Amino acid sequence: MRTSRQHRQQKGIGSELLGFLMKQTDRSVLIGTWASASWAIRFYEKHGFRMVSEEEKNRLLKKYWSIPERQVETSVVLADQKWFALHAKEKGS
Repeated sequence: MRTSRQHRQQKGIGSELLGFLMKQTDRSVLIGTWASASWAIRFYEKHGFRMVSEEEKNRLLKKYWSIPERQVETSVVLADQKWFALHAKEKGS
């Protein structure tokens, strides 16, 4: 038997919403989520996001999020291709 949550999944609604939001900006996008939320991480990776390093995650969470230290420890940050391209250029400069 499928749960209510499973019934709502795989309908493409999340993909549509993410696509819509991504079209609203020409800036890079960062996503923060729980490290244990493997389903969320897979969803964002499927849409071209990649996890940043642990060091970069800590820096970004402290800069852009207002969350407790415990939450920093248990979170991951995923970035889109624009972010990685921008930071590759900065490192190359």
